[in-house]
Amino acid sequence: MPNFSRRNFLKTAGITAGAVVLKGCLGNPPGENQANTNNPATTAATNISPEIRPETTTIRPGYIPIVEAAPLSIAKEKGFFAKHGMTDVVLSKQANWASARDNVIIGSQGGGIDGGQ
Repeated sequence: MPNFSRRNFLKTAGITAGAVVLKGCLGNPPGENQANTNNPATTAATNISPEIRPETTTIRPGYIPIVEAAPLSIAKEKGFFAKHGMTDVVLSKQANWASARDNVIIGSQGGGIDGGQ
């Protein structure tokens, strides 16, 4: 092994890691090569057969801001609710589990929520 010290190894590993991070950052800049420039959250549902059309298009799910609520936020931002016919979905942040429980009992017509995570 020709004079490969720990210092040389760490320097090479650091440069490689930096290059990988920079390549990841430069690989897909925002606004470039985007096929769909429309906001998916505002697109209406298309080609939904009457058998699978939702009973209601308006819901107000509640969430507590922890990691388990991420699928609700992502579905809202990516337009998955609208894609499946739920065009008026409003996510409602809840302070704690007790307030979420009480707001479910109140219901969305009374200012509460319809369900949650």
